[in-house]
Amino acid sequence: MTRLRSRPFRGLMSGTREDGLLSLEFVGSDVGLHCCPIWSIDDLLALPNILGPGIYILVGAPADAGGKLRAIVGEGGMLQERLAAHANDDKLDFVWEVVAITGPRVMTETQRLMLQRRFVDEINHFGRARVANPHDADRFTRTEYESAIADRVMEDLRPLFAMTVPGIIADIEPVLLPIGARIAFLPRGVDLDRELWTDHEMRFKGAHALARMRGRETVIVPGSKILGCTKPKLRWLRDKRDLLLRSGVLRPASDSALLDVVSFIKFESAHEAATFVAGGASVSARLVWIPICLP
Repeated sequence: MTRLRSRPFRGLMSGTREDGLLSLEFVGSDVGLHCCPIWSIDDLLALPNILGPGIYILVGAPADAGGKLRAIVGEGGMLQERLAAHANDDKLDFVWEVVAITGPRVMTETQRLMLQRRFVDEINHFGRARVANPHDADRFTRTEYESAIADRVMEDLRPLFAMTVPGIIADIEPVLLPIGARIAFLPRGVDLDRELWTDHEMRFKGAHALARMRGRETVIVPGSKILGCTKPKLRWLRDKRDLLLRSGVLRPASDSALLDVVSFIKFESAHEAATFVAGGASVSARLVWIPICLP
C-alpha cells in the first residue's frame, strides 16, 4: 500500500471551479486533469489536449434518493468526439460534472484500458459513487512496463482528484487482497447469527431453484429446477449429480435442459449451491440468491 505523504503542489493550474473549467498538472508528471460542470463542457471541448486520447469520468445524480452518486468511466482515442457524443445523449441527463484525463502516459489503448478498469474498481469499492457503465471494460494484455506506468499515473492523479473531485477515488492506494483471501459475503437476508432460516430463490438460464439458508448452511428444496449440463472440469459436481440421479433425488424434467429436484439437498455454503444450480458456471452467490417470502 502506498503511504499517504504530503506532496507540495508544483505544477500548472488554469481556471477555477467557479469559472467553469479547472485544469491541473504536476511538474514532470506528463498527465493532466481537467474538471468542469456539464454546463461548461464546451470550454472543455475547446482545449487542445482534448483532441487526442484520454480517459473521462462523468459524475451525476444518484438513481434513488439518498443513494450513491452515479459515475460513467470511459476512454477513447478521440476524447473530444467521445465527450461531445455523451453531452448530447439524453440517457446521461443525470450527469452534472465531467472529469477528463489527458497526457502522453494515457496515449496507448492498453494503458487507457488498464486505468479505466482501475478507476471502475476503485469507484465501486472505495469511492462515494457507483459505476453506471452499461458495459464492462474491455479486456487487455499488459506488460510489466505498462503496469508500472499505470501505477505512476494513479499516484500522480490521486492528489489531483482530491483537489477537484474529493472522495471519488481513494486518497491513497487501497490494499488489494487476492481472491482467495477475501471474505465471502453471504446472500442478502441471511441471518448471520445462524438462528433463523431464511428463504431465497435463484434464476439462471432457465433454472429456478428455491433454498433455505441459515448462516452458510444451504438446503435446496423439492420443486426446484437446475441446469442439466455440467462443466467437465468440476469433478465434484459431476459425481454429486450422478449420485443424486441414481438415488432418485434428481430426475429429468419435461425440459431436456433441466433437472427436477425431488428431495432436499444440503450444501455447505450458498456458493456451492449456486454452482450446483448453474451447472458449474461462475456466479456470485450474493447476487444470484434473492431473498423471498414463501407462503
